[in-house]
Amino acid sequence: MPHIVARGAVVLAMLVAATGCSGSDSRPAPSAARVLFDEVLAKSSPGQWRSTGTDVVEVWVCHVPTGSTAKEYGGLPLRLALAPSPLAGLFQQQVSRYFDRVSHGAYTPSFVAGGEVSLALSDGSKECVESALAQASATAHVVLAVADAEQAPPAPGGVGSGGTVTPVRTAVASTRRYAYVGGADFDRATWGDNPPMDLVEHELGHTLGWVHSGVSSAGDYLSALDVMSNSAAPRDVNPDRRDAPDVLALHRVLAGWIPAADVVVADGAVTATLAPGNGVDGMRLLVLPVDAAHFLTVEFVPNDGYNDHLPRAGVAVHRVSVADGAVVDIEPLMGDAPFTALLQPGDAQVFDGWTVQVGPGGQVTATATATPT
Repeated sequence: MPHIVARGAVVLAMLVAATGCSGSDSRPAPSAARVLFDEVLAKSSPGQWRSTGTDVVEVWVCHVPTGSTAKEYGGLPLRLALAPSPLAGLFQQQVSRYFDRVSHGAYTPSFVAGGEVSLALSDGSKECVESALAQASATAHVVLAVADAEQAPPAPGGVGSGGTVTPVRTAVASTRRYAYVGGADFDRATWGDNPPMDLVEHELGHTLGWVHSGVSSAGDYLSALDVMSNSAAPRDVNPDRRDAPDVLALHRVLAGWIPAADVVVADGAVTATLAPGNGVDGMRLLVLPVDAAHFLTVEFVPNDGYNDHLPRAGVAVHRVSVADGAVVDIEPLMGDAPFTALLQPGDAQVFDGWTVQVGPGGQVTATATATPT
């Protein structure tokens, strides 16, 4: 029998897979439909302390010497007067609020001043991060290093790492969780007293164990649907925006913000009424198995809050790649970048062997096609 989950007022009916499933269907057998997703849950569970409760994030500033030969600074002349304490206050005001809101109070970073590092002529972000990690206090759970120089293309604006997963929240000396950003977003000549926070929010997402979504083979961030893709997407629509987009439902599951009971994993054809993926309750994610290394996620994405840059609310579909139980890639499948042409009521489209049809009120029906695409 198919897997059936019911919660509150959510309407869910799992149907037997007699709707076009033939012997040529290469998706896993129904008995294996949950296996891959359960492996992902098992892999993510030990690290969920990273995204619950309070993290002490220690802010460090790395001073890049004039004439630096590090490729990522590209000989650019900008040097900013940055200090840990004012930056920590800025992050506490805005970035802490962002994570508190997107997690509905489950996770709040607390920013404190760390120290300053003077880099050598050939030093880059790696040396900046290593120096901050080596000098971080015993009370720090994450290091956030900010360079006083900007990153030169093609170097990314920042990097981040979830570090080593330990049984409980542990000092950064053991986990080596870090985020790093260049200084371009803190140039007062460009931003005044209101710098964008979206890049910092993106890199801190990595410290929670999240991977990128919607990234091209050239490393370009293409999707406007997720903080872990084009974090500046809201600002591309409204120049006054400073925060990143909201968080995909799958990231919320991996963080422990959506319980497994609020995820529908299809063994066959399924009709589910989806609550908003960034909501506080209800069925917020539909998982459709594809093969031994991939599944699809289907979620309802509203266009309010941190997603008010989206032209319309609708249903998003992503292909998730898994290796050794860990999510390694999340690819948006709705049209072309920035992937905001979400499925609307009455729409139906085929993805990897599944026809996904949207009805009124967040209702989604998924049925298997005879041959996966």
